[in-house]
Amino acid sequence: MKPLPILALLLLTLLLGGCSAPPEPTISLYRAIQVGDLDQIKRHIRSGTDLNQPDPEGDLPLHVAARAGQVSIARELAGNGASLDARNKAGQTPMDLALVHGKTKVAELLLGYGVPLDPQTALVTLVGNGVSDRDAFDFLIRRGADTNRPDPQGEPPLHLAIRSGHLEATRRLLQRGADLNRPDGAGRTPLALAQSLGPEVVTARDIIATLRQYGARLPAETAPAPNDGSTALQTGEPQ
Repeated sequence: MKPLPILALLLLTLLLGGCSAPPEPTISLYRAIQVGDLDQIKRHIRSGTDLNQPDPEGDLPLHVAARAGQVSIARELAGNGASLDARNKAGQTPMDLALVHGKTKVAELLLGYGVPLDPQTALVTLVGNGVSDRDAFDFLIRRGADTNRPDPQGEPPLHLAIRSGHLEATRRLLQRGADLNRPDGAGRTPLALAQSLGPEVVTARDIIATLRQYGARLPAETAPAPNDGSTALQTGEPQ
């Protein structure tokens, strides 16, 4: 009867030994990120998969997770050696992609891992690229970005949006307090700049209409009429 406990102990040891070996991943790391399979990603990490190997498009795993807004996966990658500041073929970091695509929860996560962020520069970059995502704008404004602060050349973000023909970015800036009458370094108001756009800017008319809808006027349109008596003659009022 004594051999039975020994045999049971051996079987238990074998079972525990088999359970201690981590399961191997059954799909590629990039496929796991695309479908949001956190278990497979953890398997890749335990198996020593390179978390900084770019895909054929030049994106690293953390880029893919940031673009898709996969917070849990981004956290797993960032906490296990994924490069936080690597750039893809387009020169974008994971933070850049998170903001461009409005994935502010991923951006918040990356901040927690120490990724630096210049809110003003990021705002100007978004505007210059025609990005108008509400969440991204608000995320940056809460951290100090100013919709009226000019760049070193004297160009405020609103002028950049207009000059680039980005209608939706123009609207977003106006909604977030951009000054309709603030001139740029050349003295042009937003409306004057919009009216100077060439025919190649197909959104020019819509931008002008949007600016006027928000109350923009040219200086000549807001100047008081000269007191030369002409108004009185036309209306019959005493001079």
